[in-house]
Amino acid sequence: MNFLIFIGCLAGGFVCIRYCKWIVDNTGIRFDWAEKFLGYGGTYTALKILGLAAIIFGFYYTFGMK
Repeated sequence: MNFLIFIGCLAGGFVCIRYCKWIVDNTGIRFDWAEKFLGYGGTYTALKILGLAAIIFGFYYTFGMK
């Protein structure tokens, strides 16, 4: 079960990092807080950070860094 969560987090994080521009352009989601604190293009940066966090979470959850 842990391995499936790892694969899901890895795939979701990769998609979030790789296709962040496509996701924002096609869904219209904008994070106002990210634009405020991270500057122009903050939504793209926030999505990349969330994707990286998902990948790191998958590693920690799977390999028992408890």
